[in-house]
Amino acid sequence: MRIEDTVNEIVECCITDSLDLNIPHLSYMFSVHILYNHTSDFYFNKRGIDIIAIKMGDPFDMWQSFCHEAGHMFLHRTDQRGMPEAFNMKQEAQASKFALLLMMPEKLIMQHRLYEAQEIANYFNVPIDLALNRIEMLIEHNRLQNVTYGGMR
Repeated sequence: MRIEDTVNEIVECCITDSLDLNIPHLSYMFSVHILYNHTSDFYFNKRGIDIIAIKMGDPFDMWQSFCHEAGHMFLHRTDQRGMPEAFNMKQEAQASKFALLLMMPEKLIMQHRLYEAQEIANYFNVPIDLALNRIEMLIEHNRLQNVTYGGMR
């Protein structure tokens, strides 16, 4: 399953607007325990219980870390400690992509007609550089769809 499909399923099930994009709501919806700490961010599963550890600090950094670690939870469920570095780098890139998609879901961007980076940044309360990255992802996704379907809709 593609990362976009996984995020779209999450959005369909429990995100109706930007107010749902927060740690308490999503951790409740997916029965994820949050472990706030002073040292690091990570995900692990202990006896069938999903736990995301988040380093306490700036609220946006904590939200971004939560989204990244949720990416590991939904996409990987592996212990990276014994894996080759290239494998870990791939998983980190996938979790980062998942985080961007979850923080700024395509459904909400289209629903609210957020066509400019500043509009996206304002609506989702993210830095402009992340909004620009999200626009680039949307453009690339659209370009790939046009190539795949021969420009037909």
